[in-house]
Amino acid sequence: MRKKWIALLLAGLAICNLSACGNGNSDQNFEKQGEYSGAVDPGKQNTQTSNETNSANGLTSLIHQFGLFHRYCNTEDGFYYLTEKDSLLADGSYAPHLMYMDYATCQEVYLCSDSSCQHNTKDCTSVMGGASSDGRIFTWDGYLYYLDRSPDTSGSTIINIIGDAGSANVEAERAELYRMNLDGSGRERIYSFDAATTVEDVALGSDSGLFFVTKKLENRESGSGTYITTSDRQLICLNPNSGKATPVCSLDFDDGLNWEIIGSADDKVILKAYQYPNGMTEEEAAALDQGAYLNLLKNSQIVYACLEPFTGEKAQVYSQAAGDNAFSEAVLNGYLYASNASSQDIVRINLATGEQSTLCSLENNYLYGTLGKYLCCTSQDLTSDYGYYLIDGENGEITHCSLTNQALGWGLDLMAVAGDHALVVYDYDYTPLGDNSYEITRYQYGLISMDDLLNSVPNYTPIQMVGEGI
Repeated sequence: MRKKWIALLLAGLAICNLSACGNGNSDQNFEKQGEYSGAVDPGKQNTQTSNETNSANGLTSLIHQFGLFHRYCNTEDGFYYLTEKDSLLADGSYAPHLMYMDYATCQEVYLCSDSSCQHNTKDCTSVMGGASSDGRIFTWDGYLYYLDRSPDTSGSTIINIIGDAGSANVEAERAELYRMNLDGSGRERIYSFDAATTVEDVALGSDSGLFFVTKKLENRESGSGTYITTSDRQLICLNPNSGKATPVCSLDFDDGLNWEIIGSADDKVILKAYQYPNGMTEEEAAALDQGAYLNLLKNSQIVYACLEPFTGEKAQVYSQAAGDNAFSEAVLNGYLYASNASSQDIVRINLATGEQSTLCSLENNYLYGTLGKYLCCTSQDLTSDYGYYLIDGENGEITHCSLTNQALGWGLDLMAVAGDHALVVYDYDYTPLGDNSYEITRYQYGLISMDDLLNSVPNYTPIQMVGEGI
C-alpha cells in the first residue's frame, strides 16, 4: 500500500535500462551475518545502456534520483524493481521482493524461475531479507547489483532546528554491495564499506570499475538547534571482480559549498551546489533559523560544474538564480539543460566545450526528467497541466503529450525506454482516503510506442501484473 498525496501528483520519472529472470539458490537470505556465494560468468557483456544522466561512453550514471520510484533499473529486455513494501514470509519475518517485467511476454514475475516456489522463504532468489529501505538496485557489466545503505540526505549539512545534539543520530549500519546474475541467482556480497562511513545515493560505472561517494558524519550545535556535517567526502572506485576499492578524489573542495552529483558526461562527473550570497558557507547557513535559511535560498545561485575525477579538477560551467526553487536541470548525451521560472528559455550547455545556447522556449519549462532523447517538461507547479512537453534534446522540437493516468487524471509515470516503446504507469487501483489523498494499491504498467506517446494516443499493451508495482 502507498499513500499518494495531491502535492505529489506527478510521480517518478527516470530512465535506467533493461533483462530476464531465473532460478533458485539455497543461500539467498539477505541478513547482515550471511555470506553469499554463487557461480558468476566473467564473460558476460555489459547490458546497461545510456540513461537520462549519462553519455554513451565514459562514465555512466546507474542510480536515478527522480520521483516517487527509487528502487528500480532496467535492461534492453526487461524491468527490475525491489518492492518498497515488505511481505510476510513463512518463518514470520518480513522482506521485500525483487520483481521483473519481461518486455517480450509483457509479464511480471518474481525474480525466481522455480515454478514450485511460493516466494515466501529466504532461499527464494526474489526474497531480499534484511534489505534496507534506502538500498538501491542497478545493472552493470551483465550483473544485477544491490547497494545496501543507510538513510542519508546526500548533503554536507542537514538542518535540525528542534532538539539538542544528542537528538541528531549520525550512526549508520555498514553499507554493503551485493552482486547477482540477471536471473537473481548467485547472489554474493562483494564489498563491505568502511563502518565509519556513510554511502551516498550515487553509483557510476566505467571501464575502471564502479564509483561511489563515501563520507563521515558528525553532530554539531548551533544557536537554532543542531545539525549534521560531513567530512572526508570521497569519490572511490571499486573493482567488482577483485573487491578492491581505491580513493579517486576528494569532494571537499574547500570552497564552503555542498556539491551534489547530478550525472555524468563522457569522463566527467557533473555537480551542482547552492552558492549563498556574500560567500556564506554551508556551515554558516546551517546555523540560521528556518525562516532566515529559506530567505537565504531565495537570494542564492545554483552553480553547475564539471569534475575530472582522476585529477580532481573542477570547473564551473553555468549558474542560475535559485529563487523560490523554481529552477530545474537535466543531463543528457553530453549536455546540461537548465530552466528557470524567470524565463521561458531552456538553456543548453555543451559540457565538452562550454558553449551555451537556447534550445527552445515554452511556458511549461520545468525539466522533470528525460525519456530516451527527449527532455520531459511540465509546469513549474507540476499541477496546471498533467501532460508532458517532450522536447527533442538535439533540435529543440516540442511535442505536447496530453496523456494522463486513466484512474485519477494525474501525470503518467514514465519509467523506461524499451527500443521504440516506453514503459509507463498508466493506471492505478486506489482507495480514496477522504482528505484529497488516495492510497494507491496497485500501479498498472504498460508499453506504449513512442509514436503513440508523442501523438497522445492511449494505445497501451498492459504488463500482466502479479505485484503492486512498487
